[in-house]
Formats: sequence, C-alpha cells, structure tokens
Amino acid sequence: MDWLKQQLISALSGDQKVSKQLLIALGGIVAVVSLVLVAVNRPEVPEGEFEISEGAPSVEAAQQYLFVHIVGEVKTPGMYQLPLGARLVDAVFAAGGLTSEADNASVNLARELSDGEQVVVSKIGEQGQAGSSAPGGLVSINRATPEQLEDLPGIGPALAARIIAYREANGGFKSKQDLLNVSGIGDSILSGFTDLITL
Repeated sequence: MDWLKQQLISALSGDQKVSKQLLIALGGIVAVVSLVLVAVNRPEVPEGEFEISEGAPSVEAAQQYLFVHIVGEVKTPGMYQLPLGARLVDAVFAAGGLTSEADNASVNLARELSDGEQVVVSKIGEQGQAGSSAPGGLVSINRATPEQLEDLPGIGPALAARIIAYREANGGFKSKQDLLNVSGIGDSILSGFTDLITL
C-alpha cells in the first residue's frame, strides 16, 4: 500500500513515467478483481444425468406388447409378455418349450397371437376329448373339431367346415369377431353363441 501511495503522489505531481506505471498497476488490479468477481458469481453447473423429453409417449409406443396365458403341456405354464406380432411358437419358447407328452398338432405354432388370449397345449391322445375345449366348458374356435363346432347354436356341418377352413387359411382366429369373416356367419348367428366360445 505504501508503494501505491508513493506512486499516486508522484503521478499527481506530474511524473509521466510514474503515471504510466500507476495506470498499468491499476489496470492489473481491476482485471484481477473482475476475474475474482466473475468466479465468485458464476452459477453452479447442475450435476446428474438428464434426459431430453420430446413430449408424452405415443399410444403406439405404449402398446408394443401383448400378454398371453399358456397352459397345458409346456415346461413352464404361465402368463407371458411378448412383442406385438408374436406367434404361438414364441409363447411356447417363452414357456420353456413343449413337454415330451405334448401333442404338436393340438396347436398351430405359426399363428399370430392376440392380446389376452389363453393357449392350451394338449397331451397326446387328448385332442379329440378335452383338447378342443377351453377351461370352463367353452368351445375353442381355434382347436374345436367339426362335431364340437356343430354343437354351437346355429352352426351346422357346412358352417363348421367353413370355420375350420378359415382358421387353417388365416393361421387361426385372433378374436371372436373374426368369425364374421366366415361366409354365412352374421351378427345374429354370432350373438347366439358368442358366450359359449373362446379362442
């Protein structure tokens, strides 16, 4: 501080050399003070991980999966979450595969699955007995024999044959409403047995 005071007195008395030194010194002090103030007042950089949100997820993104309940002759029966468009073979694979007693012909492994359906894999020799009926006594339109389909109200031999032909050509029924695609089945006929069937 004494040096600064001396320089100030000399500058005021008209010493040009000292005036220049004083200006340089003052400039340096101002620069240092400015840097200190900037460093002290600098906002903190937030820490952590950040995600960029582009709005709410679309309905399509939320519906990328379906749930299937697979029972019967699979190694680990249960409910499985599978991607949309999955086929029955994917559900069987998720359930650990077929058991040694499974009847491969009791299910169409190539058909596309629908959300919320139950798949029953029958034992060898059970296809003609319980393999085509779902739990609760409902008739499975994807596995029923012609005779079992004919037990439904309004379904005769011709319609039963058309139902079987449709499911074989299209990889099975994905919903009960698909029966309306079978020639000869309309809303009135379907409403007469819709509570008696399942996929």
